[in-house]
Amino acid sequence: MPDHDAHPLGEKPGSQRQQVERLKKTIDESHGMWGAGDLKYAVHDALQLAAPKGDAGKLGELAAAYTAAVGQIDQVQMKVERVGSQHLPDAWTGQVGEKAAEVVKASADDLTRCRDSLDKGRLHLATLATALSEAQTLHGQGAAPLGEALSLLHEITVAGAPDLVHWDDDTMHSAHAKAKDGIKSIFDAAVKAETAGRAAARELNALAGKALAGKFTNKGLGAADKLVLVDAAVDGRREYGGILTEADVTRAAQVMDGMSEADRARFDRLLAGSKSPEERAYLMKALAAGHGYDEVKAFGDLIHEHGDDPAWLAERISPVQLDAASPDFAPTGYQGVRWDQGNRGTCVPASTVTARAMVDPLFAFQLTTGGHPGDPKFDNGKAAYERWLSETDRVHDKRGWWHKWTDGMLDYESKDVADDEIGAHTGAGYKNVDLDSRDQRQNALAEIERKVDEGKPVPISVDSGHWYQSGSHQMVIIAHRGDLLELYNPWGATVWVSESDFVDNHMQGASDDRFPAVSSVRMPK
Repeated sequence: MPDHDAHPLGEKPGSQRQQVERLKKTIDESHGMWGAGDLKYAVHDALQLAAPKGDAGKLGELAAAYTAAVGQIDQVQMKVERVGSQHLPDAWTGQVGEKAAEVVKASADDLTRCRDSLDKGRLHLATLATALSEAQTLHGQGAAPLGEALSLLHEITVAGAPDLVHWDDDTMHSAHAKAKDGIKSIFDAAVKAETAGRAAARELNALAGKALAGKFTNKGLGAADKLVLVDAAVDGRREYGGILTEADVTRAAQVMDGMSEADRARFDRLLAGSKSPEERAYLMKALAAGHGYDEVKAFGDLIHEHGDDPAWLAERISPVQLDAASPDFAPTGYQGVRWDQGNRGTCVPASTVTARAMVDPLFAFQLTTGGHPGDPKFDNGKAAYERWLSETDRVHDKRGWWHKWTDGMLDYESKDVADDEIGAHTGAGYKNVDLDSRDQRQNALAEIERKVDEGKPVPISVDSGHWYQSGSHQMVIIAHRGDLLELYNPWGATVWVSESDFVDNHMQGASDDRFPAVSSVRMPK
């Protein structure tokens, strides 16, 4: 009797978890005499699967190296803090002293972020090492029952058919039970390894994306200036996130490198005259959004009076806070008036307009103040909402002529307006990606999170999940934190949902019971 029979169809492609899932389904469903052949082939294929890849020992060594680095940074960070609090020369007064204090604070903050990032990286690597070791052990535990099942199946089958001479129902039942035990162990191992790998990749990518100072690769901007700029936070509070995103830093560096010497000197003077790191960061963000020097200068003139008031700047230039503390709905709008589409079928343009306000500070400032900050005729919540509605209508009018009698916009139209309104200010065009299956949503998740970490909003369509029920809604994924996604809903709020809700089509928490299913996203290229 041969040791094994080759599978007639071969192994289907896919991730290890997907391969194991298919084999588990076959094993679980292969009963009785006429299921013996399928069971034997599936058991044979399961025994050929390699254990989850990776070296838990090397990951542990890397985590230990991170621990040592954290200790070294702690020592340096304490010395820098002492410089800021005790050792700045008394002669450094006025503007020189203010700049020196900014640099020392930014350096201390950057070291703190570096220390925290390394410590989090250590934790994620150690967690991955433990999960990988457990998964590999679990995979190995599946071999024995699967091998016993295959031996039993050889006794009662010939090739892929039951052996009518030697057939025995009890042997088949025993083989089936052992095969189910073995494949469950291997499936649990694959799920554990994949889940841990995705979580580690997500968190390490997010940590890497926060290292913004090193992404200022342009000529002329000094290390101290870079630190101060990336240290600037919305409303001066790090929990709301930095003003500059990875996309902003990359784009601003490219624009500055392309400036003439005269324009660069003018822009440097504009930055130098700012009252705070937050004011400078918003000027840099405006440059990154594609605005020329004259536009940025005019914007700077309008905000300069309040340049040392982070709350005033944040309210008018960052109307959507990225890091709302509550997972519940957090209202968005201006001065107490929510930016809500109401009962109009304008979710695509409404969400697109707000997403543009997040990446284009001049546009946001125009929405909130009408270009007249402090003038109560323009700078008030009701007027800002009317301007938001007007911009929503402008974008809505970009619909194709052949269905302008309907309210909504289709996915390809959403892609087009995302290109025009968002991509034009981040440098990233959009493509439509259908997400009809759980695997598609799971596979898209890492890229979605990477894009929003870079500062590129991702429009998302949700619907009922049933072909016989019409209607859909668009929101925008704007941030992620751990295993949570933050979405902006044009009903006037942001909300957090879990990754599992996204993957398993439980999105009603972000909208309502009519729209639980993810159907597509517009992915930045």
